[in-house]
Amino acid sequence: MAKKRIAKKEARLNSSESDTAQDLRWDSLFTSLGRIEIVLLVGGMLLILVLIYTIHEILSPFLALGAIIFILFPLRRYLLARNMMWLAGLLFALWFLNAISNILAPFVVSLVFAYMLNPIVDLFQSWKIPRWVTSLVLILLFVTSITLVLFFVLPVALAQLEGVLDTLSKIVNEYRNTIWDSHFIKILERYGISVNELRNTFSNQLTPRFEDILKSLLRALGTLMSSISAFLTQVFYIILVPFLTFYFLTDFPKIGNRFLKLFPRRTRDQVEDYLNRADDLVGHYLRGALTVALLQGIIVALLFSFVGIKYALLLGLLACLFDLVPYFGLFAIMALSAAIALFSDPPVLTKLSIAIVSIAVLHMTEITFLSPKIIGSKVGLHPLLIILSLLIFMYFLGFVGLLIAVPTTALIILFIRDWESRRRGTKAKPGEISPAA
Repeated sequence: MAKKRIAKKEARLNSSESDTAQDLRWDSLFTSLGRIEIVLLVGGMLLILVLIYTIHEILSPFLALGAIIFILFPLRRYLLARNMMWLAGLLFALWFLNAISNILAPFVVSLVFAYMLNPIVDLFQSWKIPRWVTSLVLILLFVTSITLVLFFVLPVALAQLEGVLDTLSKIVNEYRNTIWDSHFIKILERYGISVNELRNTFSNQLTPRFEDILKSLLRALGTLMSSISAFLTQVFYIILVPFLTFYFLTDFPKIGNRFLKLFPRRTRDQVEDYLNRADDLVGHYLRGALTVALLQGIIVALLFSFVGIKYALLLGLLACLFDLVPYFGLFAIMALSAAIALFSDPPVLTKLSIAIVSIAVLHMTEITFLSPKIIGSKVGLHPLLIILSLLIFMYFLGFVGLLIAVPTTALIILFIRDWESRRRGTKAKPGEISPAA
């Protein structure tokens, strides 16, 4: 019996070696056919193309994928045929995910929330508290927080945003009198500059352009509000997300194990190592960055309210949002804070100084104390690489690209350095990224 088993194993090895050898000899398919068979094969392919052209109105990706598998599956011993089937399957999967993206949206959002909250559930599970209890408490706190934000914070922020737009509108209507009655105009007349030509230039060119910009902002705000309203009207999704998040949190380890079983045994350990390192890098960064941004927003809102700067709550929300964008977010929130401080009640210069200095001090505190303690130094990307990634992601994905640029780039660099380590025959440490990557 043992000899028979050994013989069977050797036969399997020989057959697999012969199959591998056939992978490199695609032309052997045609050399093994006679002339009449080749003519019939080519004629059949042409007739299939004609049939596809005649029924193209009812042709769908499902039919195309089925036809590709039906034709190439008997030739699966050849490497080219297998690659074509894999490519067809990948393209079909991309089309299918795009087609059902609206259906998958609440599942993706719930999975992201579960991923962010999973470390808390794991911590309480280590204290012998069931996962479902911790998950239920977190979901209740999360729903309560979202409800408070929607009904108390968001209306105030939108009212303050409307006040900012009204202030800009008043400035547009009154800036002409402020300019033409100023001492600056008299100085221009003294040096021989025609005030009438300058007035015509402002009236005919600069004013319409500024008004067009303001109208574009108002239209964008209206579009945003309609989008938010449309989202809020989808009550089914709003109710569905907490339930999905609860089930994801409860069974998160099982989902991870089931996902690993989708990969072959020979690559499962390597995939698990990649996932652990990616989670250690991206998850740690995202959770830390969100915590730091939330602290920044709360401090800005409270500080500006205390010193009497207008629209403090709106500036706090924007500071929280822009803090997730390195470099650009700092300059954006500093410019907005300075502009709004200029229109606050006197003393204007004092409030302007407080706005600029407080944002700068908070940023220095973040990079010297908060970020090393909360986020850590796992990302370690060079500033030039961060700026380049921000510009590229913003170009293709807009503001969302700015939010995901840093962790995505860090993850790409992680895999590149792991590939370089495997080429050198060394193993990279988990989560290791060189500061000069």
